[in-house]
Amino acid sequence: MVGIIDVALPIICLVAFSLLTIPVFRVIRKSQHRIGLMLVWFATVFAVSGAAVANLTAKYYSVPSPSFMNITLTGEPYSSLSSAFMIDAISIYMAIIFIAVSAVVVFYSLFHISEDERLSGRYFAIMLMLTAALTGAVFSGDLLTLFIFWESAAAGSSFLMIYKKTRASLNSTLKYLVMIIIASAFIVFGLSLVYGLTGTLNFWAVRDALITLSDKHLLLIAFVFIATGYAIESAIVPFHFWLPDAYTAAPSSSAAFLSALIDQGSYYVLIRVLVFILTPPAVLNWTLMLAVMSALTMIVGNLFALIQTNVKRLIANICVADVGYNLIGITSVTATGLMGNLYFFLIGGITTALSFMAVGLINHYGFKTLEDFSGLGWKMPFVSLALLIAGLSFAGVPPLGGFTAKFLVFTAAIEANMSWLAVVGVLTSVIQTAYVFRLVNYMYGRRPQDETRIKESKRMLIPIFILVGAIIILGIFPQIVFNLIQPSINQITFFP
Repeated sequence: MVGIIDVALPIICLVAFSLLTIPVFRVIRKSQHRIGLMLVWFATVFAVSGAAVANLTAKYYSVPSPSFMNITLTGEPYSSLSSAFMIDAISIYMAIIFIAVSAVVVFYSLFHISEDERLSGRYFAIMLMLTAALTGAVFSGDLLTLFIFWESAAAGSSFLMIYKKTRASLNSTLKYLVMIIIASAFIVFGLSLVYGLTGTLNFWAVRDALITLSDKHLLLIAFVFIATGYAIESAIVPFHFWLPDAYTAAPSSSAAFLSALIDQGSYYVLIRVLVFILTPPAVLNWTLMLAVMSALTMIVGNLFALIQTNVKRLIANICVADVGYNLIGITSVTATGLMGNLYFFLIGGITTALSFMAVGLINHYGFKTLEDFSGLGWKMPFVSLALLIAGLSFAGVPPLGGFTAKFLVFTAAIEANMSWLAVVGVLTSVIQTAYVFRLVNYMYGRRPQDETRIKESKRMLIPIFILVGAIIILGIFPQIVFNLIQPSINQITFFP
């Protein structure tokens, strides 16, 4: 039987390790074996945290066909005023992804951020704290607990963006914080309206109350505020302008972490709020509005990526476009759409993290623009190959994971009688292919000004090629992920 300690243990472990990281780094800096000791420390962190999630998973699946579990701090089911944890197949799946991907990105960051930097201990402590907040968000069982954990993660992200303290990072972080504050205000106002209408913020209690609501005019206003707030934080067009600036100015390890974890967490929040609580058409029919925003996000993200000359900014705009592709699955409100979303969570997070990690290694040698990347495939063959695979996965080239992800969400749109949205997705994927092959042309089709081969860091290539392997293997054998996703589909009773 799953208890509240089982749910809270992964979060507690990550928070405790986060607080211990700063003093541990002070001790490690005095040693001659700093890198080895840091690797041991973070291996312990993620081994213990992973074991806590594994324990929760084993207990949850110890009974056949487990259902949604709602655990409140007061012990009363669906208590209107108590914080609650909800455990289901989706929350466990997301927690596993967050721990696994965070471990790989932190491993990369150990070699990207020098241990001699004064604030490096705090940098890694914040990474662990953000992972804890995201884990808490996916296990949240009410809108207020979700809001607290998610906003903690969103606001805490600013520390990773501003780490280098450059003029660009200060400017972009300030822009991000202003947008987050506005988004939080919108969400709080929307939640207050929902509480006024239902008398509770518990997920299932809210949904049951809203289904029987006769006059939904006030609910529509609440939806507009909540959806706008989360749209800002998810970088949905036209609220996306903060993301390219923030990810371009941030250290590449920060951009990898944020794109792989914070971005994917925002899609999870949208699924919980829009699909599970405001289920169309039973509660509110919002699908057309989100479909239009999905189409705009795909178009704008890809067009802005097409005109970029800075490769890191190009990838940041691809992150915007990926938001649009993810929204297709949410908009469809079908079993195929949910499967596509959950698969996209993993593949999209891995691909964006891989791209920023590869570009971070390349930027280290002063190569930033497309012209700088001329002949890079011959100067830095291994990292160029990794970036090539990431680009092809973005474009949806089989048999890589990106192809399966896009195939699922486009199929879901057709099943939901939104073929026009699938057509937009396919056409914008053609645009993606165009600028990906332009990058490939620069790397492999042009001669470098200096043909001296660069010695690539083997330590940094290890986490990079872990993600390369994941994209290839999960693309060829997607059933590995589908087996993890299927319990989530089986638990949903309101899908057509």
